[in-house]
Amino acid sequence: MQLTDLNFLFDDNPQPMWIYDLSSLLMLKVNKAATAKYGYSEEEFLNMRITDLRPEEEQEKFYAYLKRKGITRTDFHGINYGGIWKHRDKNNNVVFVEITSHDVKFQNKDCRVVVAADASEKMHFQEELIWTKSNLEALINNTQDQIWSVDKEMRYVYMNRAYCDNITRLTGAEPKNGDYSFLHPGFNEKEVLVWNEYYSRALAGERYTIITQSLDPVTQKMLSFEISFNPIYKIKGDVTGAGCFARDITAWLETEKAMVDQNERLRNIASVTSHELRRPVASMLGLINIMDRENFFNPDNKEIIEHLLIVGNEIDQVIRLIVDKSFMEGPSKDKYREP
Repeated sequence: MQLTDLNFLFDDNPQPMWIYDLSSLLMLKVNKAATAKYGYSEEEFLNMRITDLRPEEEQEKFYAYLKRKGITRTDFHGINYGGIWKHRDKNNNVVFVEITSHDVKFQNKDCRVVVAADASEKMHFQEELIWTKSNLEALINNTQDQIWSVDKEMRYVYMNRAYCDNITRLTGAEPKNGDYSFLHPGFNEKEVLVWNEYYSRALAGERYTIITQSLDPVTQKMLSFEISFNPIYKIKGDVTGAGCFARDITAWLETEKAMVDQNERLRNIASVTSHELRRPVASMLGLINIMDRENFFNPDNKEIIEHLLIVGNEIDQVIRLIVDKSFMEGPSKDKYREP
């Protein structure tokens, strides 16, 4: 590439540009946009090497890049997309630029012409994406809920820490990205077929929730999990995978069972109170009504008092029954089935 009558494309280009000598890395030519962007005069630029634009902490990285790419070799031809680099202007402000270069003959020397497009907005957007991703990762990995996704081949694409820890505990093997998600060492053939069906339904576009159980090998306690399966779509609407969310509902089910048992005991108490207690209380009230309260020594009162003692014992037995039913264990666990 010869820089002759195309000078106007260089000098008046809105993007900062310069030409440097491959052997010395000295600046040989610079355009107006570069002097405006960096704050150096043309004379100052022409007394600088391209390394002078780099912060000190990036010098080693830049030299390693030049060597790895072979950019300073005279046989390196064509366009090189250098990516985004950090520069500093005359006031020591950080400038992010996207570098593109091409070989050129200038002043009879092997050179490269460089375009340094402003990449500040792109870097800002990239930093926001990194910040957002980091925050999402922190949220996802600090929840006890298990989150994972699979591709159309049912291989792991993503797993949060809670899911990895749970699968490792239950199966004895840590899952890895790229593994078949349903082929855990701790699964028997029947479980493999069941999980294959679960993923197939989601990959077919179905969104649904199940409740499943697993035996904790350490505590030998049966754990219950609510798992949601959700198809993951491309913009065009094609299903590319399945996202899964699981939460341990063992404690919730135990609480629900305790509440059911408690309600059953309350119903029993209400039944006893309404049937067993009402009869002796009614008898007591009837006996009190026929008692001679003006002449307590009426011989008939003796017989009434004996009946009151009998009724009193009946009431005492009913109260004991109510107390027993209030503190009993409730229905047998054998009668309770997890949903």
